[in-house]
Amino acid sequence: MAFSLLGIFSVLLEAFRPLVPFLIAWIAIDGVLVVYALRRNQFAHQRARRMALVVGMLAMIAAFVFGPTLTQASFANFIALIDWVLLAAMAFGVGVLIFVLTLPVTSLLKY
Repeated sequence: MAFSLLGIFSVLLEAFRPLVPFLIAWIAIDGVLVVYALRRNQFAHQRARRMALVVGMLAMIAAFVFGPTLTQASFANFIALIDWVLLAAMAFGVGVLIFVLTLPVTSLLKY
């Protein structure tokens, strides 16, 4: 079976289509929060980075554990090393995305 990059992106779009409006709204709100935090000189202080990193790591672990269920697979179906590498890369990408999206919110929290 031949795979194309366009075919893979089409499958991903169909899998995540219900989340697209939520992500667009979240990105728009994050943009406003970034501008607000930058004007107050509060963007990405140490505690905000730490809290966003913890949230991103939790999302990464959740993506690693629950990622195969998106395709109705299980860890028993993982035979080759490439399966594990791609799952880890996907989980890392989810963790980075959640870190980036939560950093503006955590920058505005008072400690």
